[in-house]
Amino acid sequence: MPPPQMMGIYPADSVVEVAQSLPIDPLAQGTAELLAGDVEYRIHLILQEAKKFMTHGKRRTLLPEDVEFAMEALNVEPVLIPPRPLPLPQFQAIPIPSSSSHPQNLYHAPDDEIDFASYLKQPLPAGVASSGGVKWKAHWLAVEGVQPAIPENPTPVQRAGPSRPPVASTSLRPQARAHLPQELQLYFTRLTTALVPPSPTSPETEPERHRVAALASLRTDVAVAGILVYVVKWISESIGKCLMAPTGTIGHLVDAVDALMSNESLFVEPYMHQLLPPLLSIILTVPLGPHPPSSSSSQPSPYDLRLQASNILGKIAEKYGKSYAGLLPRLVSTLTKALYSPPFPSPLGASNPPAGRYEGALLALSYLGSQTVRSAVWGKAGDGIRRIDDLAGTLYTDAGKKKNLMIRALILIRSKPSDQPAPQVNLDEIADLFGPNLANALNKKLWTASELLRLRREELQGGLADSEGDGEAEGDEMDVDARA
Repeated sequence: MPPPQMMGIYPADSVVEVAQSLPIDPLAQGTAELLAGDVEYRIHLILQEAKKFMTHGKRRTLLPEDVEFAMEALNVEPVLIPPRPLPLPQFQAIPIPSSSSHPQNLYHAPDDEIDFASYLKQPLPAGVASSGGVKWKAHWLAVEGVQPAIPENPTPVQRAGPSRPPVASTSLRPQARAHLPQELQLYFTRLTTALVPPSPTSPETEPERHRVAALASLRTDVAVAGILVYVVKWISESIGKCLMAPTGTIGHLVDAVDALMSNESLFVEPYMHQLLPPLLSIILTVPLGPHPPSSSSSQPSPYDLRLQASNILGKIAEKYGKSYAGLLPRLVSTLTKALYSPPFPSPLGASNPPAGRYEGALLALSYLGSQTVRSAVWGKAGDGIRRIDDLAGTLYTDAGKKKNLMIRALILIRSKPSDQPAPQVNLDEIADLFGPNLANALNKKLWTASELLRLRREELQGGLADSEGDGEAEGDEMDVDARA
């Protein structure tokens, strides 16, 4: 029978080090964990008793004598005995020059100067001296501003702190290993390992074939239901950890969410609260992906990732929006708040504010349905589009040389039907009503421009307000052309 897993915070390595410094036999396997749990329990007991003395003294600060009293009350011999009562610092007065007849003083607690040469020659306290492994040792902290590479000084990697893994661990936790059969544990490990290859892959490589097979299993296999709760948790944790990882890794995780939602044999509804935050993080997080951005053509752009996540968000809203009345309003409220929030400085030091949040909000709102587009984006007589066009002019520089992705996400009308000729539209009118950036984007989409003008004229004439029953028919004409 394996030893019980201790869930405390006191490290078992400290128990092992203390045992190695004492003349005793080596600890058996699992003994250090049990002793660490017992030490943590006794520390909690002493602190709980010390808190009683602090409360009885009508104080909010725990003092060393409170711990000493608690150890005496519990019949525990203290290791270090501080002087009692503790000496109080004597305040000294510094006269301040003043023109008035009354002298003014500034009181402060002086800092005692310690001579290290004499201090290090003093014997150690009795409790410390009797314990093994505690002693004074001198070493160089820095030589001419540079830390020498000696064991006592931390390495550059240790000073930088633990590196955050790109994805969550593919190994199951002890609780899951205790409940799942060996076959499902192996299935979970193989599945999660194949979904996110360790390095970029091309279509003909072995890791890519494994990833495609894992996506197919996630999309059609009934056995995923046995590990569904662990797969959902792994996906949500992985997306939260790799928002600044290579965009290919984020794209692989979005593909996994899409495949999971496409599996009709799974009951994913109870896990929506775990899948929606990662999708919204991809849609609204700035910056998304590594910095500096990767120039590789095999890596998807942040715009493509937001587009794919918005598509999945629209499927979720369409599938579960009728069952949960508050789902769609909460999504619309979150996205609208992000869309109409003021620009903020670039966290990467760019000259222009980042536009990714507004691109993602527009794409996500467009996939939530025509009525959402009409209320959250169109506004009253197209005023919302005018504001977005002005915002796009502020966020982007040299819009004529590169595609304005925010205006690209703003193309709301479906592509021209094939049986209708292209109408004649005055783009100057589009520029006056909605803004020059949108007019430039609609230069080759004259049918879309004519529909925007038609909708605005009808609303200004009161057509939309009078024909409330025809709102759905007209609203069906509004859609997003994400491939524009």
